[in-house]
Amino acid sequence: MLFVSDKMAKFIALTAALLGVVNAGIYPDDHWEYATKMTTDNADDLIKTNVDAGKTLFVRWIASEG
Repeated sequence: MLFVSDKMAKFIALTAALLGVVNAGIYPDDHWEYATKMTTDNADDLIKTNVDAGKTLFVRWIASEG
């Protein structure tokens, strides 16, 4: 039988909970209904179209694989 201390049990529970949050992803399920993923192909046109229309555009750059 394996015996785990109270501290270790709490650590394991916290780690499992955090992994569940990470696995769920950073964004809510409907995120891409409200946001546009910018790529090198669409960035210039997207920015120009919004600026020409007098709109405000918030662009956030994040380093990611996809």
